[in-house]
Amino acid sequence: MPGTFFGLEIGRRGIQTHQRALDVTAHNLTNASTEGYSRQEAVSVVTDPFTRPDLNSAAGPGQMGTGVKTSMIRRIRDEYLDPLIRRANADRYYWEDQITALTRAEACFAEPAASGILDQLVEFFKSWQNLNNNPMDPGVKAAVVETGIQLASLMTYTHKQLTDIQGGLVRPGTLPHQVDGGQIKDQVGRVNDLLVQIQNLTTDIMRVYRVGQQPNDLLDRRDLLLDELARHGPLVVTHSTVNGKPTGEITMNFFGVDITTNPPSATNFFLQINDLPGPDYGNLELHEASLGMVADLTALRENTGMGGSLLGLERARQDIIRFKGYLDDMAVNLRGKIRDKNNTPPPAAVPDFFLGSLATLDFRVNGAVVSDPNVIDGTKAGSIAVIRTEKMDAFRDYTLEQYYGLLLTDVGNKARGADGMAANQQAIQEQLFNLRESVSGVSVDEELTRMVQFQYGFQASARVIAMMDELLNEVINRLKPLF
Repeated sequence: MPGTFFGLEIGRRGIQTHQRALDVTAHNLTNASTEGYSRQEAVSVVTDPFTRPDLNSAAGPGQMGTGVKTSMIRRIRDEYLDPLIRRANADRYYWEDQITALTRAEACFAEPAASGILDQLVEFFKSWQNLNNNPMDPGVKAAVVETGIQLASLMTYTHKQLTDIQGGLVRPGTLPHQVDGGQIKDQVGRVNDLLVQIQNLTTDIMRVYRVGQQPNDLLDRRDLLLDELARHGPLVVTHSTVNGKPTGEITMNFFGVDITTNPPSATNFFLQINDLPGPDYGNLELHEASLGMVADLTALRENTGMGGSLLGLERARQDIIRFKGYLDDMAVNLRGKIRDKNNTPPPAAVPDFFLGSLATLDFRVNGAVVSDPNVIDGTKAGSIAVIRTEKMDAFRDYTLEQYYGLLLTDVGNKARGADGMAANQQAIQEQLFNLRESVSGVSVDEELTRMVQFQYGFQASARVIAMMDELLNEVINRLKPLF
């Protein structure tokens, strides 16, 4: 039969189990606001019973309970939601990280405004119309030059602002294929840092699993890093098991590259600009040191099925490059049309009014015209003023003002479209996150209720020990011998 101190042992186990449960509850409460924390639970199980076989017992020997113990500290988490949330992260930040760049690009075009490009373009053509009314007036010719300088300066300034925004995303280096800086490069650096942290954590997690324990807090930290990694690009995580039990080892597939954690892959991603002649010249490529190019970000930028901020930022960069191209096309078209008007009929005797282009950063009014406005042929002013109503060319059935209006519409639509899509994807992500929080999040009210429950259990176990102490004291110190 159980020994004299059997009841003390049951009480001791009860105290230890409830003390551990209180410690876990306290850990939950103190981390109720900690990002990425998953609620934990002390799992209590009955200890092995005491079997008492004797001559008077039935065929099945009688058993007595021996108390309780904590079998494990369980992490409450629905792991099926993790891939969905990571996918939602990629979708959200594909759009959200575009907003800042596109909003800044939209701000470069001060329209409608009295000092915007459209207003300056209208004033420029009006000055030519005034010159047509007074072909020999030097004051009117000077006014034409001045409005031309203002228009060229404003278009150049706008183009430079767009270039600065583009450089904030990707700043090319001195070599044709080099990337020296920019937001996209910084994010690739963060990806490499996250991979190192995840691999180091995985090593610690595997050690804990090998000794039969549950690395709950380490798993939370790793899952939080994996959620952040998924913001930057398509991520698929595969967990390794042995005989149905987790080992802690994972394999990450990022942009098609399998990254192992046992042994840790020496993965190093970097950016490179394609400098080879061909249709992909100038494309931004994601490379891995040992594998070469793994993703052409420029070619994949419209692939919303992959998602991630790297593709989103490259999409915004290409949009800004296109805006710059439209603006330069407008400047070059205006320059060419004025040249053609001055050269009709030949021979040409008037210097070009505009020189250069925005792409070469030298779009300006000809210095010879600036120094002597009288070289302007006032008899051609009427035909130049008519450029305002002419189509740009045989393939584009709209005027320069309409073309600029299309550019403004494109810029505005891109900014508003990214903002709207980001809001939609954020709502989806937050819905999934709230669903995960309903499972893994800490409810302070529930934890306080559990704390009271475990407190009473602790007190009851202590009362058992006190009662057994009184009984043993009676037997040992007060029981009188029979003889």
